[in-house]
Amino acid sequence: MKLRVMKKIYRSLLFLAIAAVPFLTSCKDDNDSNPTLSIPSTFVLNIPELAANNIYDLPYGKVNVTASQPDYGGWPAAVTYAIQVSLDGNNWTELPTTYPAPNMSIDGSEINDVVLPLYRAANEDQDPPSGLPVMMRSRAFLGDTGADFAEVYSNSVNINVYAWEAPQELALPTNIFVCGGSIADAWSTWKPVPLIWTKEGQFYTMIYNNADGFKWGNKPNDWFGYDMIDEYDNQVDGLTISTDGDGNIVFDKAGWYVLKFVASIEGKKIKYKLTVAEGKACAIGAAVDNGSWSGVEMTAPADKDGYWTFSDFTGAGELRAYIVVPGVDWWQTEFTILNGNGELIWRDAEHNSDSNWKDDVGEEYSVSVGPGKIVKVNFDRSVGIVEDL
Repeated sequence: MKLRVMKKIYRSLLFLAIAAVPFLTSCKDDNDSNPTLSIPSTFVLNIPELAANNIYDLPYGKVNVTASQPDYGGWPAAVTYAIQVSLDGNNWTELPTTYPAPNMSIDGSEINDVVLPLYRAANEDQDPPSGLPVMMRSRAFLGDTGADFAEVYSNSVNINVYAWEAPQELALPTNIFVCGGSIADAWSTWKPVPLIWTKEGQFYTMIYNNADGFKWGNKPNDWFGYDMIDEYDNQVDGLTISTDGDGNIVFDKAGWYVLKFVASIEGKKIKYKLTVAEGKACAIGAAVDNGSWSGVEMTAPADKDGYWTFSDFTGAGELRAYIVVPGVDWWQTEFTILNGNGELIWRDAEHNSDSNWKDDVGEEYSVSVGPGKIVKVNFDRSVGIVEDL
């Protein structure tokens, strides 16, 4: 038993001794041949395979390039590579993406985002021709140092590109505003134009126009004019729609008008159609025309400062009222008066009075009407009131 234990101890000591030999040798080698960092003067960026007879279509293409790894002293360094581009060989712009290896697949949109504005800035905002020469080089550095340490630049190579303005993904507008000489505070108020309920890209409003002009836009201060409308649909007999020296949309007759804007996407452009109709608004519902749900017109005022009125109630019920818009059902342009004395609220996803305003939206949106009541609405400033006659 004692002999067997001694043999085990002997074998263990022999194993440790043998294992220590290469360790001691390794320490000796490290002391004699530690790697020395040397920074090369350059390295080689290869001409892309397709460069000679190809035009890279930016911003949707890829540019694949390869390079030789810079020699930092004959040892395997962790190198990071960046790509720089130039139009003149003097001013270089670095692309945002870096690469951990000298095989680089460059997103053409990154080159496009640099080349296009550079060319336009140097050429009076003109677009570059197809086949524009672009210079490319690579910048390498030791990427595991936490800084751009030991950087070195490659030679430059030439490629030919087609740089152009990539269309943004188009979407129908969600807002339209109008501003004019006869709209609220002249040339100051940007009046919101509500969306037609359930009609994406379609808008409506009622304005007074004193035979003068107005402008419109997707946000206040856009100042879009006559030429920004692609198609006009004039449904008012005897009305002429034109423009003036300021590019305004001009009606030649004073009066109340309904505007219907319809936006559509055609190819790479959003186009607008403006329908102009005679201004009309109606009351409808259980309290009107013996509950027939046939709209009865409100009385229009003589000018923009007056109130549209309705008092011909045949029964009691909740106020239901709307602007008459060509090609649209009444419930798609319905409105109510907040708390019966204040802001006009248009039917939309947030205020959808599918069955009635009280149950579907809230009591503050529900206005009781009936004989002896009068509804007064100022469409110019989008306010109203229900009061006793």
